[in-house]
Amino acid sequence: MIFSVGDHIQQIIDGTKTQTRRSSDQFIVGRTYAIQPGRSKLGIHEGRILITEKRIEIVSLYNRISASDAQAEGGYTPEQFEELYSEIYPGWNFRYAYTFRFIKRARL
Repeated sequence: MIFSVGDHIQQIIDGTKTQTRRSSDQFIVGRTYAIQPGRSKLGIHEGRILITEKRIEIVSLYNRISASDAQAEGGYTPEQFEELYSEIYPGWNFRYAYTFRFIKRARL
């Protein structure tokens, strides 16, 4: 899963970013995914994310992200997050909200 905005990867490792919203439903609850810093880049060595929940959100003027979910997205206010999301996915009125936890790579 690609995380190329700001310091999101470090926030995932630190446990402060525990949610992500995407336009795709390709990620499956119970599976782990590499944390990639960009498209076609290898996943980080520190670990992977485990998807623990997935839900569909319909976005409208009256249905925006909650304050706690915006915080879990990387320390945003709801307004900051909605602005960022609309820059990344212009025109999307629905999205998939994934909750995850960081799984640290075991040292061999």
